[in-house]
Amino acid sequence: MFIAPLALLIEGAPPALDAPAIGAYLYLGIIGTALAYWLWFRGISRVPATSVAFLALLSPVSATVIGWIALSQALTALQVLGLLIALAGTVLGQIPPKPAPAPRKIRPKHLTLT
Repeated sequence: MFIAPLALLIEGAPPALDAPAIGAYLYLGIIGTALAYWLWFRGISRVPATSVAFLALLSPVSATVIGWIALSQALTALQVLGLLIALAGTVLGQIPPKPAPAPRKIRPKHLTLT
């Protein structure tokens, strides 16, 4: 809202919305935002918090892989190494920890009953 008056002053009024523009806004709002957030929060509610923390490592990995496949971007050996480290960290972070051993009870050698 802060920049809107400046944009209106410099660029003038925005063009009128037509059916394709409205459809695009609906797609972005419903599929690209509402559905995506619902799926994300539904998914993270079903896994432990420690596993969710490692999922943040997948964002740059997925962007890199998409750029490599869709845009034919070249990767250096160092970038591939970083990608593999991030993937390994994510996979290792999903392994559940071993349960702690039960504490041993110490029994006194002599019991006196009174």
